[in-house]
Amino acid sequence: MEIFDPFLLFLFAFNTSPTWATNDRLSHFKGIVCNQCQQWCENTDLVTVGSIRVGKAGPRGIRGQRGPKGVVNMTLVQQIMDRKIEEALQLFNGRSCDGAKLESAIALNDSGGVLNSYIPAVGYKDVFCDVTDEGGNWTVFQRRMNGDVDFYRSWGDYVNAFGDLQGDHWLGLETMHQLTKAGNMEMKIKMIKKDGIYWVAKYSSFRIGPGSDFYRLHVSGYSGNVTVGDKLAYHNNRQFSTKDADHDGPLSRHCAAEYGGGWWYGNCHDSNLNGNFHKISTKGIWWEHYNLRFSEMRFRRRAGN
Repeated sequence: MEIFDPFLLFLFAFNTSPTWATNDRLSHFKGIVCNQCQQWCENTDLVTVGSIRVGKAGPRGIRGQRGPKGVVNMTLVQQIMDRKIEEALQLFNGRSCDGAKLESAIALNDSGGVLNSYIPAVGYKDVFCDVTDEGGNWTVFQRRMNGDVDFYRSWGDYVNAFGDLQGDHWLGLETMHQLTKAGNMEMKIKMIKKDGIYWVAKYSSFRIGPGSDFYRLHVSGYSGNVTVGDKLAYHNNRQFSTKDADHDGPLSRHCAAEYGGGWWYGNCHDSNLNGNFHKISTKGIWWEHYNLRFSEMRFRRRAGN
């Protein structure tokens, strides 16, 4: 007999909104599975979880009669169960804003809401999901709208997260890597110039590399209405730098310190969307040759992926 063949299906059925499993719901779910496993083990002579045998049959009984029950290694059962739960969560919850619904939001504004998602290798984390723009499912990872949050931050801040999810914020490089590493994401940047002109830059392919490679940017497939065109191309395949972590390359200046932000600098930039909100120069929020008063960056899974 096998208790975990239908495990993933059971998780999906239990969690009607699998992307947004909360801590309480997960604990409740684990409790159900643990109780079922305990009851099953207590009433079974030979115990297996999948193809792994976690107990042994008892001694052979008198012909025609059941022998004594076997000894079950419940510690091993628990370990296997925890692993299966983790695998299921990664399958269904490692997709951030996929399938996000406003009724699950912790906080809302006009376009979406802050929701709590399980992200592999990161854990539970609040993210802002735009559920209205072009069909929704966008995970917003950067927003500059009022200058309330200082973006001249340390490496640790940029790796983790900072700011207000309903205002100016940065989602965190490690979260971005975990959610884009499969390489099946598209990215969109919304920008408003100082004169009020609205720009959109879209990229058909977007991925952030691992921390071991300093979260290298991989972006391509530009389209949009930006007058000066694609100013992120120069930053493609660059590593991320901050004021205390210079990865610009041996021949470059320390661009993060010079231009007051964290970005995929080269020597130094064509765009600088994490620059100083209050500066009117290349040290401000910059998309060559223009300063911006608003920027928002988001990604989502490409259609069909």
